[in-house]
Amino acid sequence: MKRILTFFLALTMVLSLAACGGKADDNKGKTEVTMTAQEIMDTLKEKLGDSFGCDVAETEDNISGYWGLDMGQVESWASMSNSNSAVNSSYAVIVKVKEGYAQDAAALLQTGYEQILSYSRMYNMDLQKVLQARLFVNGNYAALLILGAQGDWEASDEVQAKFAAEEAAKVDEVWRGIFGSADNGITIPEEDDSNNNGGFFDMTDDEGNNDPVLGG
Repeated sequence: MKRILTFFLALTMVLSLAACGGKADDNKGKTEVTMTAQEIMDTLKEKLGDSFGCDVAETEDNISGYWGLDMGQVESWASMSNSNSAVNSSYAVIVKVKEGYAQDAAALLQTGYEQILSYSRMYNMDLQKVLQARLFVNGNYAALLILGAQGDWEASDEVQAKFAAEEAAKVDEVWRGIFGSADNGITIPEEDDSNNNGGFFDMTDDEGNNDPVLGG
């Protein structure tokens, strides 16, 4: 009886070790992401479909000029926006950078994002989508993604916010599928109280008419 019990105990230990070994092998089998920035952009475009929102490729001058990125530190890049950017704030900037530059790149993307957010708040354009922006840093990759289908602008802020969050969740899912995680590092600055009427400017005339005019 003791021999049988000892045998089963030994068998259990062997099976446990084998299971642990299998998990270790699985982790070792995971390869690092080696995709170019453009390949990641193409994946986002394919997986998101109508929720991608961008239709115009940006130039290198945009990467180094508007975003201020040091092209000497960038190994590959991809940038797209919407051709009707005045009312559709969809934007995607992805860079694969040299070792040690990812956080600097993310800081520059954050600065550029704050300009987009300021415009969106000023004119109340596509605001809920902009507020759902994603700033990802994974290894030597950094990305700013303002993506999602256009919602109903006549809906309440609550409904628009919910829709934008659902669209952003799709972005998270695709990014997580590539990198294994989708930790959003975006910082949303507080709104300037000097323009607290949602982007509508008071155009009251001498007769007391005060119909708000969008964008002045």
